[in-house]
Amino acid sequence: MKLGTIRINGKPTVIARVADDKAVALDFPWMEDLIEAGNAGLDAAAAAIDAARAGSLPVIDLANADWMAPNPRPSKILGCAVNNNNLNQYAVKPMTAPMFFTKGRSALTGHNKTIELLKDHGQSIPEPEPVIVFGKNAKNVPPEKALDYVFGYTLTNDVTASGVKFSQDSIALKQRPEVIKPHHLAWRPKFEGGDDTYLLFIYHSKSKGADTFAAMGPWLTTKDEIPNPNALRVRGYIDGECYADDSTANYFFPVERVISEASKWFTMEVGDCLHTGTASKGTEKHPRGNIGTYLNLYDGKLTDVEIDGLGKLTNRISVGS
Repeated sequence: MKLGTIRINGKPTVIARVADDKAVALDFPWMEDLIEAGNAGLDAAAAAIDAARAGSLPVIDLANADWMAPNPRPSKILGCAVNNNNLNQYAVKPMTAPMFFTKGRSALTGHNKTIELLKDHGQSIPEPEPVIVFGKNAKNVPPEKALDYVFGYTLTNDVTASGVKFSQDSIALKQRPEVIKPHHLAWRPKFEGGDDTYLLFIYHSKSKGADTFAAMGPWLTTKDEIPNPNALRVRGYIDGECYADDSTANYFFPVERVISEASKWFTMEVGDCLHTGTASKGTEKHPRGNIGTYLNLYDGKLTDVEIDGLGKLTNRISVGS
């Protein structure tokens, strides 16, 4: 089943897909209300789909739909960073656990909406990936139980302004030698010779969480349609050209481990969103994949994310002042 949220006359409306470009409105104020209803919510959605196909409920034409993110009101948006073997081959030290960043709700935007870059963002890259939407609260979940907490999956273009990340979002602090402790250097080898008293701090708020940097949708696909989230083909496009063609099978940490680790540090609540990792493997024309694809050079062009079983997310790029 595919579910979504659109605005009708300015009002958010939860919908279920009836056919290509057709949907039916559901009697839930918000997507999390449907999710919290559990099987009763899914049964109500299935009944509405059947009624619409039978002609007893009106069908919505989605040709010019005003899309929102499938769940526009998550309590948190969490992303798993660098979770791809193509990227981890360059790691100075291998990761020992998934790393995370957060995005605010204001970063969300929907299908066919504009991703708004500022010139100050500098080089900004797309990150096509699946997103887990939680079906129940998850805390300290073991990996073998992790998928039990999933309601469904959607798509995201997790924009990263690397131009800001390594400038305004980063700072190196020179410390006195006696201040440096072993845990400060756990992520890298000790420099050979010279001064090794610098600590690097990187904060992702501007570079990852700016407005429109979490495009999602259009559909939220229920988990029964995705038997193995670790075997999804993921592709990214810029101006019609494929720049990344990868698979979640290429993750450094499988989806179950990502969910488990996230629930160790955060209570993942109903409707919360968890990006599971970027598709980064390049193509013949774009050998560097997403890390060599700069959205800021494509003002006015379209960028797409396509994931088998989940659909296709399209957004237009705008570079402002």
